[in-house]
Amino acid sequence: MGILIGLIAGLGPSTIAKHFVAGAKDMVGVVFIVACARALLVIANDAQIMDTLLLYGSNAIRVLPHAVTAQVMFLVQCVINFFIHSGTAQAALTMPVLAPLSDLVGVTRQTCVYSFSLSELINPILPTSAVTMGVLGAAKIPWETWARWFLPLMLILVVLAFLLLVPPTLLFHWGPV
Repeated sequence: MGILIGLIAGLGPSTIAKHFVAGAKDMVGVVFIVACARALLVIANDAQIMDTLLLYGSNAIRVLPHAVTAQVMFLVQCVINFFIHSGTAQAALTMPVLAPLSDLVGVTRQTCVYSFSLSELINPILPTSAVTMGVLGAAKIPWETWARWFLPLMLILVVLAFLLLVPPTLLFHWGPV
């Protein structure tokens, strides 16, 4: 479609290619992370590393009160969110581990995905987020000023996320726990 539209607009092949590269540039990092996550998943499955992670992860979470398991998943996603901001890349990396882990500890997969979704609440304060830092740079607001202003709201949102994760954990409990 891009080539066709470029030709209709009267652009030359070099110009079309230049615009394509400029548009694809932002997606290359995400594609690379998703591809690496998939490669790691294949290696982890073939070497049975995934089974070891699931065993030790489920043993660590199983000792916690059942209502807390989804909050632990939420906190894990928040930490990973600090390093990987793309929701697609983060899902590709974490869901192959957290979905079976949720099965092992008796939390529904829907609750696991819900905790993943709620972890996006911390994005506006992350200094490693290109979007956050870009917006703050465009507005000429130092991150420290923004963090001092936004931190109380973010803490309220995190507490709200913790509370919102309790009902699905208690109401839809199933599995071996």
